[in-house]
Amino acid sequence: MKTLKLLAIVGLIAFSNSLIAQKIVEGDKSMAFLKGQKKFNIEYDYTDMLVGKIPESEYKADKIAKHNAKQPGKGDRWAEKWVNNRSSVYEPMFEELINKMLFKGKTNATAAKNEKDAKYTIKVKTVMTEPGFNSVVMKQNPFCRFEIYWIEIATGKVMAKGLVTAQGVNMGGSDWDFDPTASIKECYAKCGKEVGAGMAKKMK
Repeated sequence: MKTLKLLAIVGLIAFSNSLIAQKIVEGDKSMAFLKGQKKFNIEYDYTDMLVGKIPESEYKADKIAKHNAKQPGKGDRWAEKWVNNRSSVYEPMFEELINKMLFKGKTNATAAKNEKDAKYTIKVKTVMTEPGFNSVVMKQNPFCRFEIYWIEIATGKVMAKGLVTAQGVNMGGSDWDFDPTASIKECYAKCGKEVGAGMAKKMK
């Protein structure tokens, strides 16, 4: 039993350490097009997002039904919060960190939603969100997988595409009382940090 527990802990540590990474996989990997730019537009895309291994629509339907069965209306409130967290919690955190890294890198550039003076849009597509779980025999900390696109606004051309996977803060509590909001927020913070740091290096 002790051996199994040790192996599980080692596996989780290895898994955790692999989950903060960014890689440019398509387009101009030198990202020379970023040089000289001072403003970037940001868009977010949650289309076809998976939650764990299932489509978000299935995940939400299951959660809503289970919560409402315990307390009428609780599932509907949960669903509203699930969606609203994007604009009120996760996206602002991504923007705070990407701008922090652009500033730290002395680029004199900023990134924001609805930036009309930008030549390029940074599209943040959330491909998968793992909310995490904490059962008696197993624990999974939350993490998110993102696709990042740099798109020329005038032409719609994708200049480059990157992949980022980021893990949230360590999960506490149990499946009965755990709210993954803080952990998912941390995923967006780490994503913003990785994207901003990567851009700052390319813009020097």
